[in-house]
Amino acid sequence: MTQTTSKRIRVGTVITTMGAIVAYLIGSGFATGQEGLQYFASFGPAGAAGALVITLILYCYVTAIVLRDGRNLRLQSGNKIFEYYCGKYIGKFFGVFAPLFFFCLYAVMLAGAGATLNEQFGWNGQVGVLAMAAAVLLTVMLGLDGLVAILSKLGPIIVALCLVVGLSGIVRNPQGIAESADALAGIDVLQAAPHWAVSGLNFPALGILMLVPFLASLGRKVRNNGEAVAGGLAGAITLVVSVGVVAFGLLANIGDVYNNQIPMLWIAGQLFSGAGSIYSVILFAGIYTTAVPLLWAVVNRVETNDKSKRAKLLALIATVVAVLLAQVPFAELVNFLYPVAGYLGLVLLACIGIRHLRNVLDRKKGIDVYAVEFERLDKEPAAAK
Repeated sequence: MTQTTSKRIRVGTVITTMGAIVAYLIGSGFATGQEGLQYFASFGPAGAAGALVITLILYCYVTAIVLRDGRNLRLQSGNKIFEYYCGKYIGKFFGVFAPLFFFCLYAVMLAGAGATLNEQFGWNGQVGVLAMAAAVLLTVMLGLDGLVAILSKLGPIIVALCLVVGLSGIVRNPQGIAESADALAGIDVLQAAPHWAVSGLNFPALGILMLVPFLASLGRKVRNNGEAVAGGLAGAITLVVSVGVVAFGLLANIGDVYNNQIPMLWIAGQLFSGAGSIYSVILFAGIYTTAVPLLWAVVNRVETNDKSKRAKLLALIATVVAVLLAQVPFAELVNFLYPVAGYLGLVLLACIGIRHLRNVLDRKKGIDVYAVEFERLDKEPAAAK
């Protein structure tokens, strides 16, 4: 049955939820600038703006809906949400594919960490890969509660600092945005999709595929539907605004950054001497906040008790294999893996929309849309004191 508790929306819970969502999504692709470059800036100012509008609409819809459903379903395993939305067979496919994809993304995060330290300091890339792998592995062993506590605090800080760098790119050369269309005609920039509208669909679909099981678990932490919707909308808006600032900061300097593995690092380096080194720390933190829940989601697919010895052993094995996969160049991993997963995410998005419509119609008939056979938690979320 749908839970009935206090309808008061706690601001602290909304902020914590927002921080966890944003921190989960601002990994190496966002903080390096590769997402902003390949999905938005590469299509010029008008294309980037159009893609951002589509992205905002889809993220707002999905984060609010899935958090609300996750709060009411209270599934023992967040991965079961795929079957709730997509049915038994398609849901099982996503239940298997999503953890495999998360594992590959985890390897992308490790590769991004190696590329960051290599490009900024000239260090061997393996230093960054191994340091990130160790930090992520130790954090995942804390379980979901420890994970959310860390992510919700780091997320807003990382976003704020990335916004400073992105805005500095715009302020440094504002006329570069207007001139970027001509500049793009003469250079070869990696694009994640053949058209800006497709990119605007593909980018949030990629994030949605990552987010859905995490949101289903995160929804258990909110007390009512209002908190779930408010937290989801806050996270979506904060994320897309941040991506937009980064994208237009890159557009303003497209001729200088288009061929860099870490384009945002170049912009940071123009602020003042040593700014690039400072941004490397921010970037490393951004990679960490996405890599942690990715590894957690992989382990949770097999072992729902995230503090058990089996879960810790699985996390260790997955990390060792991911370190080996992280030897592929970072930009190539992003350009291949992200779009493919994004197209599959569009299928998931369609399933969510269809299920949502069915739920609306069923509620009018008095049907309990959350009466499912999946394993669920018994306790309700703790009420505010």
